[in-house]
Amino acid sequence: MSTSNKIPAAGKGGKQSKKDFVYANKAQTSIYLEQACEQNPYIASSNFLHGYDVLELIQKKSFVNVLLLLFTGELPAQHNVQLLERLMIALLNLGPRHPAVKASMVAGVSKANVEHLLPIGLSVLGGAANGAKEVEQAMLFIQKYSHQAVNEVHQELGIERLDNDHGEMHVCPGFGSHYGGIDVFALKIVSTIIADNADIEQYKYISWAQTFAQSLAQYDMGWLKTGIAAAVFCELGIGARESVGLFQLICAPGIFAHGVEQTHKPITAIPMLSDEQHIYKP
Repeated sequence: MSTSNKIPAAGKGGKQSKKDFVYANKAQTSIYLEQACEQNPYIASSNFLHGYDVLELIQKKSFVNVLLLLFTGELPAQHNVQLLERLMIALLNLGPRHPAVKASMVAGVSKANVEHLLPIGLSVLGGAANGAKEVEQAMLFIQKYSHQAVNEVHQELGIERLDNDHGEMHVCPGFGSHYGGIDVFALKIVSTIIADNADIEQYKYISWAQTFAQSLAQYDMGWLKTGIAAAVFCELGIGARESVGLFQLICAPGIFAHGVEQTHKPITAIPMLSDEQHIYKP
């Protein structure tokens, strides 16, 4: 029996050093398979995504079908395709007031290189406040509490004791107030996403999150867009870690569109705030 891949015994004190690890000969993935061309092994003649021929996917499946295949390993049911497609349209453009979009706009009007506009916006979108990190945290929150009654969650989080006089309060990841009140457009997004489904109960996570959001209305709080994304990702079987990049991917077009629009304008097209107009807080 070959022992070439056997991990050596630990060194002194039971600790392993870097030399104790045996590294793989090449990077490995279960996502993509390249079949080499006979004339040149470095050129692929056929490509397979989770076992499906890419050329057949191009001919027979939509982008959203293949996107879900990429992240879940399986071709999705049609109602899940529709669910993600509607979410993508809703989040395609977060609007110029979102910090990630504003960052791209400021970079654009400041004449930053065009290829840097999207990375600048995405770096801001990766944050835990209305960003991709909050989506991940919201997914974990929904998955943890979706089996509990809403009133029990209220008690555990101490929601009744919260003070919502602040401009924005996230009572938990994905839920809270928006500019001191309920995000009305977020409510409309949820209603539109599930509009054709008479039985919302088929969506375990969305159904629970909807009930939870409605229970927050008495405190002028409810759905946030990060919470909507999290609930949909839960339904689709997307992993919490994978949701970070997927959320950024979905929001990327609007971030870039707003940023590149500003490159055609003079720097005076955006306000220059005085020191007194800035608000500094921890």
